[in-house]
Amino acid sequence: MKRLLMLTVVAAFAVSFLWTEYAFAGAWTVPKHRTWGEFYQKWNYGKYKFNAKGERKRLGGDARSWEYVMEPKIEHGVTDWLTGMFSLEYKEGHYKEYDRPAAWGSYVRKHHGLTNVKLGGRVRLMKTPLVVSTQTRVFLYPGYGINHGDDGGADQNKPGIGYGDDAVEQRILIGKVKTFALSPTYNLPAYFGAETGYRWRTGPVCNDIPYLFECGVWPVKWLLLKSEIDGYHTHPGTGSIKESYGIWRIGGVWEVFGGDSTLRQGNKMFNIEFQYGRTLWGKNTTAYDEFILKVATQF
Repeated sequence: MKRLLMLTVVAAFAVSFLWTEYAFAGAWTVPKHRTWGEFYQKWNYGKYKFNAKGERKRLGGDARSWEYVMEPKIEHGVTDWLTGMFSLEYKEGHYKEYDRPAAWGSYVRKHHGLTNVKLGGRVRLMKTPLVVSTQTRVFLYPGYGINHGDDGGADQNKPGIGYGDDAVEQRILIGKVKTFALSPTYNLPAYFGAETGYRWRTGPVCNDIPYLFECGVWPVKWLLLKSEIDGYHTHPGTGSIKESYGIWRIGGVWEVFGGDSTLRQGNKMFNIEFQYGRTLWGKNTTAYDEFILKVATQF
């Protein structure tokens, strides 16, 4: 039922996008022989979790979890309709309990390592009346598990920075920009986008269904204000661990020079993006507040 609802929403997006104009970055491919790069950083903080029933509970009575994620990304336009993709994901996770008896000593753990090598490609299927693309990515686990802490008897699995699994993900991406004439002298461009698909995972974790819905407006040419819902919905019965989450984000993209990274316009550009996000729902996951910095360029 939930999958049917998700597909219905995506279909509604597609019907509503029968306009001319441009597509958003999710479906857009990098122009031929051009290279797009992004340096992505995220800081997470949380003291709550979502349990296996999706209920919001405190972490370990009185505990805190915080995480740092860094991911450089590169996309290259093989042709105007085919883009190659590559990125490396590094995570550093911290976990501390504050309610332990003093006689037990402190419980502070830190894990860090390279958690994913991501390879893939995006193929543009349609350009008008809306842009539709398909995207395939492979997630490869390169190994991690460097642990640091001041309690040698502590649970070495906290904080978790991954399950050590490989994965293959297939997505369909659509999007469109519509300009609204708010007055005879002022037009407001706005974009809407959606993604969904399926991710096959190795190991004990269930396969899952990715989803992304985002929209934004350009109040001025050099500033994009945007919001999104991003997450994965677990597919029960495909593994022993049901993990899912939905994150709401809001932020802005500042165009320093050149074209816009959201629309992949222009041959050269440089953008800076800031986002705040919050985990609104999930299962077997930490309820994080997050802060994101992205620096993107195309040349």
